[in-house]
Amino acid sequence: MNLETYNINGEKSGSIDLSDLIYALEPNAEVISTLVDWHKSNVIQSRPTTKNRSEVKGTTQKYGRQKGGGGARHGSKKANIFRSGGMAHNLRGKRSSQSLPKKFKILALKHVLSSKLKNGEIVVFDNFKMSEVKTKIVKNLFSKLNISSALVIESQNHDENFILSSRNIKSIKYANTLGINALDILKYKKFVMSKDAVNEIQKRLLG
Repeated sequence: MNLETYNINGEKSGSIDLSDLIYALEPNAEVISTLVDWHKSNVIQSRPTTKNRSEVKGTTQKYGRQKGGGGARHGSKKANIFRSGGMAHNLRGKRSSQSLPKKFKILALKHVLSSKLKNGEIVVFDNFKMSEVKTKIVKNLFSKLNISSALVIESQNHDENFILSSRNIKSIKYANTLGINALDILKYKKFVMSKDAVNEIQKRLLG
C-alpha cells in the first residue's frame, strides 16, 4: 500500500510503501477497545487503603460496664466512632490491573493504525530536520497540511531543532517509536511520522 509523503516545507515529495499486514486490516472495534481498557487500567492511580475495626490495633476488652454508664454499651474501643477506631466502610485498596498477551497488544495496535489510515489520518514526512529552532515554521507547516491535532512520531535518530520548535504547541505531542501507545494515537486527530519512524514501527510490529 502506497502513501504520499511530504518534505519539511509541506510539499509532496513522493510515496512510501506501507505494510498491508499493519495498515490494511479491517479495524475491529472490540479488539481496539480491549487495548484501550488495558492502557487505562495501568494509568489509573491506585486507590487508598484504610482499616476497619477488625484490622486496627487495640484491646478487645469491653469498653465500660454494661449498665449505669449513661452512654451506649460499646464492646470495643476499636468502634468507628472513637478516635483511632476502624472505618465503618473502609477503602479496600488498589484496583486489580489487567494483563494482555504481547501478541494481542501488537495485533490491537495494528488495528488502530489500520483505522487511522482508513480514515485518512496518517501523514508521512521524509524527515523532520530543521536548520533552526522556530515554532512558527512548524505551525505554518501543519496549518498548510490542515493538521490541527497530531501525535508526531520520530525515529531514534531525531532532530533536536524540531523537538524544540514543536514542544510549545499544545495540540501536538512528540514521541519516538518506543513511546507510541493506542491511547495517544486515538487521542490526536492525525498520526504523523517520518520515513525512518515508519520503518522502525514496521520492524517492531512485524519482528
